[in-house]
Amino acid sequence: MDTNSPEATKTTQLNIDVDEHGATRRVSIPMKRGRKLKDFCTGILALPTIALLLMGLGVYAFAVESSILPPRSTCAPAVLDMRSIKHHSDHRYYSTLKNISALQPPIFSGKHAVLCDDKERTQRQYSYCLPISGRKDTSYCAEANRMDLLLRQSPTTMCYASVLHLLLVEVYEELQALDKSPIIAFGSLLGAVRNGSVIPFTEDADIAYSGELRSNGELQRALWRKGYHMFFMDIWRVCVAPTHPLAANLYDPSLPLTANYDVPYLDLYAMKQRVDNHQWEIQEFQSVHGHRTLPDDKVTPFSQVTINGQPFDTVHDPKYFLEETYGADYMTPRPRGGSTK
Repeated sequence: MDTNSPEATKTTQLNIDVDEHGATRRVSIPMKRGRKLKDFCTGILALPTIALLLMGLGVYAFAVESSILPPRSTCAPAVLDMRSIKHHSDHRYYSTLKNISALQPPIFSGKHAVLCDDKERTQRQYSYCLPISGRKDTSYCAEANRMDLLLRQSPTTMCYASVLHLLLVEVYEELQALDKSPIIAFGSLLGAVRNGSVIPFTEDADIAYSGELRSNGELQRALWRKGYHMFFMDIWRVCVAPTHPLAANLYDPSLPLTANYDVPYLDLYAMKQRVDNHQWEIQEFQSVHGHRTLPDDKVTPFSQVTINGQPFDTVHDPKYFLEETYGADYMTPRPRGGSTK
């Protein structure tokens, strides 16, 4: 038969010994079935190769994605051990702080993850402050105290003024230890004279000091060892750092990174006595009557006021200072729209 004929392309004849009546007969195998068998075998052999190829593509895609997309990182700050911090008094706040179980550090994620890095923290100013919020209503926070912060709270139960009281006491004690003659001034003095407490709706705490403060100086290092962030922006300021032992109790993860003035903070005002007339200059002070200095006998010797039962030095004549600063009606709280005091 002509193998080039159409019939030859359809079948292939093989001589196979078939034990049927002892005779040999010719058996035809259709070519289409043969090709299917060949294709089937080839497909089976190709499957591992395809699988390996797909796996390789998957690994490559993952590597590319990992190199392009930033990781969803979380971190925890190096919170200070409250038992290793040295304090300057035996107030029950400190004894209680050391006796409570160490708090787990807060977990930062997203934009807050940058708070785990304390490099160049002084240049970051307010943005390195631990995000904190709290209530400012007078009826609820009239007696706000740092002792309140020893218990875990939420922004709906914690008072803003409790954090201000914490800052006020800690910074005041460090300034005293460094012989900087700290005095309570401005809004903090106003709260002491009005109610013997921190004004619930005020934005900050205020201390004046003598001498000089320097970057990486004794005060900045001492406060850092306690979990406070001291930075310079027009004047020296202090806020709670992410490393504070109570950071887990104070942190509000719903807030953005701290904007300027949008957190409990303390202002430090340099004060000095002039040589020519012995009057006192206090940074940022400007009398409602236009004066920029205070007579020596209105400043020294220092008197004392109390805030939450603790004594603090202040100017010799608090009434004169407050009248010069806020006017004769300083005892009357002003609407938030006009003044924060």
